[in-house]
Amino acid sequence: MAIRNLRVFALLMVAILGSVHGLKGKRQTKYIVNQVTEPVQHAEGPHWDYRSETLFFVDIHEQKIYRLNSRAKSLTYTYIANGPVGVAIPVEDSPDQLVAGAGTDFVLVTWDATNNDTNPTINVLTKVDTDRTDTRWNDGKVDSSGRFWGGTMGPEINGVITLNRGSLYRITNELKPEKMVSPVSISNGEAWNIQDNKFYYIDSPTRQIVSYSFDSYKGIISNKTIAFDLKSNNIIGTPDGMTIDVNGNLWVALYGGNHVINVNPRTGKLLRAIKIPAEQVTSVAFGGPLLDILYVTTSRIGLNESQLLSQPKAGSVFAVKNLGIQGLPANLFELTRA
Repeated sequence: MAIRNLRVFALLMVAILGSVHGLKGKRQTKYIVNQVTEPVQHAEGPHWDYRSETLFFVDIHEQKIYRLNSRAKSLTYTYIANGPVGVAIPVEDSPDQLVAGAGTDFVLVTWDATNNDTNPTINVLTKVDTDRTDTRWNDGKVDSSGRFWGGTMGPEINGVITLNRGSLYRITNELKPEKMVSPVSISNGEAWNIQDNKFYYIDSPTRQIVSYSFDSYKGIISNKTIAFDLKSNNIIGTPDGMTIDVNGNLWVALYGGNHVINVNPRTGKLLRAIKIPAEQVTSVAFGGPLLDILYVTTSRIGLNESQLLSQPKAGSVFAVKNLGIQGLPANLFELTRA
């Protein structure tokens, strides 16, 4: 498929450019964390669009999709009326369109992201959890064949999430949601390795990262195993969003843990931890022209006055540089058109 070929080309370019710029095999010991946006309420779902070299992310409960253009130093947003926005991903061959999970709707958003727009064109493509009224989309990614993988979560009552109300869905360009894992509590952290034969997934309350065998042709998963367990490694925080680097190692946001951890899913070993100036770290994505910048989203939702004073940058997006590693290009959703 076209997306698969483009992904291979992008990976080759990353490898070539990384070698030219001295990144290959280089491991920096001193990373740098820079704030790149002002705080929002609950930033999540970062996605680097390598076509425009911009970063998309969402503010879930404010129902907004943002686009950060770091070169132009501009930040624009659009409002999605359908409900809380858990994920937004650009569409292949359509630079002004994204698919998004809002409430339990899977929608197509048409938006000129160079400007703010509180009333974009929104078309509902399909719905999930049609037998329930208390769930919503949370996290999501797209695989190498342009299929969307995203999950739902149950309601939060007095700060406590109702468990086992959600599911992990796969949506192809036929727009018929299929449950891949169910039940789950807080669906998070999808990632595929560079060989495209492993799928990594997080159901946050389990405090585990699990690994599945992945059939990239059929788009199915099997043979679930535990790749990393936070409890057995005495790690504080809850695993949230996740991404993967060219070495096949995972980068995991720790909600309530003010760190991003880097783990080897093949050995179950913790490699390093990156401290972020916000306690509620929500997700991560590699970006930049060489895919060597780790963008980190954070939240300030639920923080009291004292906590906000001690972490005034909570809710911001941060850019972590000098990690000495590159990520993989994020895939785009392939949408069939008549």
